[in-house]
Amino acid sequence: MKARISLLLLIGILLWVPAASADVYSWTDENGVKHFGQQPPENATNVELVFKEEPHDATTDKQRTATENKELTELIKQLEEEDQQQAAEDRKRAKRAGQNKKLSQAEKIANEKNRLEAKIAELEKKPLDYFGSQKNKRVRIGFYRYRLETLMSDPDKYFSEPEQFEGNVKPADQQ
Repeated sequence: MKARISLLLLIGILLWVPAASADVYSWTDENGVKHFGQQPPENATNVELVFKEEPHDATTDKQRTATENKELTELIKQLEEEDQQQAAEDRKRAKRAGQNKKLSQAEKIANEKNRLEAKIAELEKKPLDYFGSQKNKRVRIGFYRYRLETLMSDPDKYFSEPEQFEGNVKPADQQ
């Protein structure tokens, strides 16, 4: 385990430090301990060349750096896209879970109250021509107010006995 940590540490150092002035070797001594150095002892066994000294070439180094930077940029971009896709999937999953969730009685009442109040406000904004007469306008708005009162006083009755308004409104083609 120590040998692996030492090896990783050495590799990390060699990758971040400018090129060394000699080759790097690894060997194991008679006690089984792994060593690294520029010159192995003469009696060392299992000697391996870990890094070969290469002459410095500025052009090649710049090309390598540019290539590595491009690869890192692409990798970061890919990871960000994957994160965005995962977040979008999570939002969709949460939305579906919310849609499939059965509403409580209080939530049903609140939703229906909001719907009825919005309908009343919408009808109050309509011009009189939409209804044909002031009486028809009062009747239609009155129906939704009556339904709202029923909802608030007896929600069970409201949901068990739905009513639809069949009032006097000009057909869409005559408006």
